[in-house]
Amino acid sequence: MKYLILSDIHSNIQAFSKVLETEKYDKILFLGDVVGYGADPYLCYKRFLELGGEGVIGNHEYGVIKPFTLVNFSENARLGVMHAIKNLPKEYVDHMKELPEKLQVEDFILCHSMLGYPLEFPYVFPENKDSVFLRESFEAMRKCGAKVMFTGHTHKPCIFKYKSDETIEMYDSKNGDIYLDENLYIINVGSVGQSRNSIPKAHYIVYDTYERKVSFRAVDYNIKEAAKRIEEAGLPDFLAKRLYLGI
Repeated sequence: MKYLILSDIHSNIQAFSKVLETEKYDKILFLGDVVGYGADPYLCYKRFLELGGEGVIGNHEYGVIKPFTLVNFSENARLGVMHAIKNLPKEYVDHMKELPEKLQVEDFILCHSMLGYPLEFPYVFPENKDSVFLRESFEAMRKCGAKVMFTGHTHKPCIFKYKSDETIEMYDSKNGDIYLDENLYIINVGSVGQSRNSIPKAHYIVYDTYERKVSFRAVDYNIKEAAKRIEEAGLPDFLAKRLYLGI
């Protein structure tokens, strides 16, 4: 089975559409944050539902259904969620309420952040290989029999490998294929709609379960149009400018 796994689309229909035009796959799964930041939450969530609506809840969806959590958001993030709340119909919000905090599929598991506290959405960046949240997630994987976990949230693609000596190694994800061995892996797939690794493209992965192959991909999309839509929506200028920079 070849899975297309996407995270952090963030209401960027231009990036989302380009990925869908580019890839062939058997099934598509989502790691949360379909909405937020960008101009087109309605179009992105509509497409998400048309594609099956299968995945996990992100902190921006959680902000839509639990607005009291917005006190913990940055100003830019809060405004993006408020824009989503204004533009999403009730049936979309109702669907968000049913999204699980984690989802196991075959021998892998999906979670927007970390498994220990999935609705607190802790950040584990590539430099945080000694994070307690990371170790808790690896332990949770062992208990449920998952060999691989796919995550997003940081917008920074990378690979964490739990080795037989109980140490954790981090590897930068270069575009291309990696083949998984019998160790446990936590793989951050990066962001489709708002990259933050200084590469202003739409980032995602394809996972071939037969070959146990993870392919990191990044494609160009119409950033100018995505930025224009943000400006037209009255959202902060920074949200448009950052798309050009990948930050």
